[in-house]
Amino acid sequence: MKYIFYILFLFSVSAFSQNYHYALEEQEEAIPPNVTTISNVGELIAGLKSDANLYLLPGTYTLNARINLRNIYNLNISGADGVVISGNLETLIQFEEDANNISFKNISFNSTSTAKAINFGGLVNFSQTNAENILFDRCSFSSPNTDTNGLKFVSQGPYRSKKIEIINCKFQDIGRMAIETVNHDGDDIVRFEDITVKDCYFNNLGTASIYGMAISISGTGNNAEILNNIIVDAKDRAIENVAWNNVVIANNTFSSIKNAYNPITMNRRAGGSQYMTNVSVIGNSGTVSGNAPHLNEIYNCDGLEYSKNSFYADALHLFDVKNSSFTNNFHYSDGGIGLYVENKSTNNSFYDNTFVTIRDYADTVAFFSGATGNTLQRNEILKKGNGGMSYNDMDGGNYNLDLSN
Repeated sequence: MKYIFYILFLFSVSAFSQNYHYALEEQEEAIPPNVTTISNVGELIAGLKSDANLYLLPGTYTLNARINLRNIYNLNISGADGVVISGNLETLIQFEEDANNISFKNISFNSTSTAKAINFGGLVNFSQTNAENILFDRCSFSSPNTDTNGLKFVSQGPYRSKKIEIINCKFQDIGRMAIETVNHDGDDIVRFEDITVKDCYFNNLGTASIYGMAISISGTGNNAEILNNIIVDAKDRAIENVAWNNVVIANNTFSSIKNAYNPITMNRRAGGSQYMTNVSVIGNSGTVSGNAPHLNEIYNCDGLEYSKNSFYADALHLFDVKNSSFTNNFHYSDGGIGLYVENKSTNNSFYDNTFVTIRDYADTVAFFSGATGNTLQRNEILKKGNGGMSYNDMDGGNYNLDLSN
């Protein structure tokens, strides 16, 4: 019996040793090849430079001051699970001038600052940069008590940015906006191109600011894809397009637990002269309710495609929209109007939609003065409250109106 126990003991020790050896091998194999391994904040600060390929071991890297980087090329930073770059700072890392071929993978960024006085930029901030080939993949961002974005990109004056990709990221408890691009110069020059935000999660935005958006592409730009994102409790607006052309906003979902907000808004840049063209809003859905505004605002578009969207919110509001198609949508409005078409909105078609209003004295479909030449066919118009009108065509210049009611 003792002999058998001894054999079992040796076997157990051998198995444990072998498994421990394999575990070490797996841990070693998890570190990518050809990287500089980083284990403390001093090594991190020293390693953030051009042509560096950094791998951060698990832990919290606490910064005492903002890291400023200028003219950085070919910098790749990835982390093991559990890597956090943190600090009592409004901006953790700031890029200036050129930022080319930069990637962050599997890194968490966290601010413990409580400053609320002004807009501080972003946890990772691209301030007046030529940012090109920028990737954030599987990163997370949190700034619950300070008026700062998760990510901010500013290209104005001579600066231009393109090919920015933000995928599989999480933005939780953000003081201001989660993602913002800024081109607010007083002209119509395209300074941003090729932005992708895909498969990201946003929750509790605007904790220290009234501007709690998930994604704001603001100022003239070209080519954006905003796809398959989940947005919970934004403040003010969730997805904002200001003066970008060639934009696809598709298959995003919206919900509200604490905050009502406008799910999708579009507007020409203040003072800008151009309509937004080749914009598609397809397959988005969600339920947003509450006392604050919570409607989809579509302004200043020419040739928009708006299809297969399903919303329980407030109105679908159009202002100065032309030559656009609205097909196979479902809009259930808890506000005073269902479909709200305003000034200069002409030559639009509304086919195979369902518009529902539930409030008393609500107009389900309303065309205000100056909105003429639009066509409604094969729509289902449901007015569930008392009073109000199913169709209110103020100028009388729109067509069919579903066979004149």
